[in-house]
Amino acid sequence: MHGIFLGREIWLPHARALAERYHVVILDLPGHGALERVPFSSAIVGEILDETIENVCGSPPLIVGYSLGGFIAMQYAARRPERTSGLVLCGCMIDFEGWKYWPYGATSRLSELMPDPVFDAFVNLGLHVTLPSSWASLVQRIPFNREVVTSINRIAASSRNSELIRDYRKPVLFLNGEYDLLFRVDEKRYLRALPQAELRVIRGVDHTAPMRRAQEFATAVGDFANRVFAATPAERL
Repeated sequence: MHGIFLGREIWLPHARALAERYHVVILDLPGHGALERVPFSSAIVGEILDETIENVCGSPPLIVGYSLGGFIAMQYAARRPERTSGLVLCGCMIDFEGWKYWPYGATSRLSELMPDPVFDAFVNLGLHVTLPSSWASLVQRIPFNREVVTSINRIAASSRNSELIRDYRKPVLFLNGEYDLLFRVDEKRYLRALPQAELRVIRGVDHTAPMRRAQEFATAVGDFANRVFAATPAERL
């Protein structure tokens, strides 16, 4: 599952790299891409995941979540651990509380005041500053419903995922960019909450690691998946 402003298209290089061995399913989150007009909420994402796992996957998958997708993956796995075989989480080791919430909350409120052309220009500038031009151009073409920003702001203000996921005992890999400092700020807290979790750092990149290092990211996911699915069902519990 992808991050905010993105879509399932960002996973195409990873899916191609993994498809020889695994059945790979890439999704648009509500408010993004093909689901642009679907309201964003944790409940709706949960319904989409339930339906996908039951009708497309056929068995509990290893869920890969990046940024917003990682937060949603943790919330889903905490509620429905039996529907997952494990998690790969990138760019989401932060609990939005206190000073850590203020920058996001302020940005969210500011975005609500922007007219659509100004909002679009602001987002596109951010894409071209943070991503290689080929990726920025791809993301610009993905439909996005700006109401998602407000919805996520409400969710972020009321959740502490390190507590929510504490009882999850299936395999977990945290796969982060070395310089993704904000979204690794609670790294130690998450590793304490999930003693079975592994941490792997992709050197020389920031929050955009899945796109800037797509092959390295896919290889890490594949290596972890090989170990997860080599285990017996009892070992994965």
